Amino acid sequence: MTDQRLKFIIDYIWATENEITIDNSVYALSGVLPAEINYVPRPSKILGRFSQNRKLFRVCVGIFKNLWNIGGAAIYFLYEMIILYHHSVRCTDKLDETVDTGEYALAFSSRAGDILQPPILGFEPKCWITFPWAPLNHQTCNARHIDIFSLLEKRDFFDAYKLAVIASRKLARRERTKHWTLQSYTAFRWFAVRIALEKLDINQLLIAEHYDRWAVLADKVVSKTDASLVLMQHGALSGLTLSDQTRRARLPFKLAHRLSNVTQLFVYDESSRAVFESDVLSPGCVARSVAVRFFQPMIELTQLPSEHAVKILFVGHPICEALHVYLYKQLSREYNVTCYYKPHPTAGLSDSVKQQSWCIVEGRSCFPVVEFLISYPSTLVNEYAASGISAVLHSLDHDKDFSSGLLESVKSKLDALACKKLV
Repeated sequence: MTDQRLKFIIDYIWATENEITIDNSVYALSGVLPAEINYVPRPSKILGRFSQNRKLFRVCVGIFKNLWNIGGAAIYFLYEMIILYHHSVRCTDKLDETVDTGEYALAFSSRAGDILQPPILGFEPKCWITFPWAPLNHQTCNARHIDIFSLLEKRDFFDAYKLAVIASRKLARRERTKHWTLQSYTAFRWFAVRIALEKLDINQLLIAEHYDRWAVLADKVVSKTDASLVLMQHGALSGLTLSDQTRRARLPFKLAHRLSNVTQLFVYDESSRAVFESDVLSPGCVARSVAVRFFQPMIELTQLPSEHAVKILFVGHPICEALHVYLYKQLSREYNVTCYYKPHPTAGLSDSVKQQSWCIVEGRSCFPVVEFLISYPSTLVNEYAASGISAVLHSLDHDKDFSSGLLESVKSKLDALACKKLV
């Protein structure tokens, strides 16, 4: 194995350790120990769906994890390699070296495509690197769009496969990560993307990821060049409990590895800037003086049909689903009010949410006009506030059994709006 490939594996383990830190914080907010469901990754997508059968789910995950460790991972990576290789063959956009721009916006998520826009950046990205699992909601006319897998040759897919298998085994053997072996499901895609980006002559990368595996990947890619890394904030950074909002802004967890090569930041406000500088960027990166620009996140509101004059939007998250369902039931028994529910964009909906009579608003571009929100400290609170719409806030881990004060706050707001009550 070459030194470069060994470095790729080390970088992937670092990136995965950040993902583990993020998942641990979600477990803590949910009041669940990772061991209770066998250290499943991305718990925000899992906990709401399997909360009633947690013991059975833990057993099933244990069996699956054993299969993963004895060869299941290699089979899964082989499957991904075949699927993505065939995808690359079908790609029509190929990078022409004669028009290589050197400036690339990385659409690791569909949300990045919505955020990295000329009105905020002050310029239009010359070339978008796109990913098949994160289609852009809209494509700018003047910029080029290159699928990341169109940059790879057949041998690159085999290299990514071998690296994924090795990294998965190393995660299973290391003391710090041995319980989290299922985190390696991301390995093949991560290595394939890393190999592809290494082929580009990069002057500038633009990303909308803060500290996850993709942010670490971009940071490592520019570390060996004189390229600049532009990072744009895409969501709330400080703690998600109300007590966190009253203290100095900090991440609700300590990252295992910070970004070292960011040259420019686009952030919402001074509080966000402080979080980046204290918790996301390395001391060396901050010492080199990162250029900072401020912007206000904006959304376009949509007038949806409504049975009632007063409308509320619940800003959803799997951790506070039970609280929102409880509040909805209480309010719908007493008031003539239309309730919308907007789920978290990266998490699914549990059966308990689907069973309610509220209007579920899905999609990244639909934001209904309402009188106020009921929400945890979400980015949507700031985005609606920019349109003059306020929110009744609660902590992400607010217990529904201790929500009488919150319910009264919502009722008071409805009464102030002269919302009609049910007879």
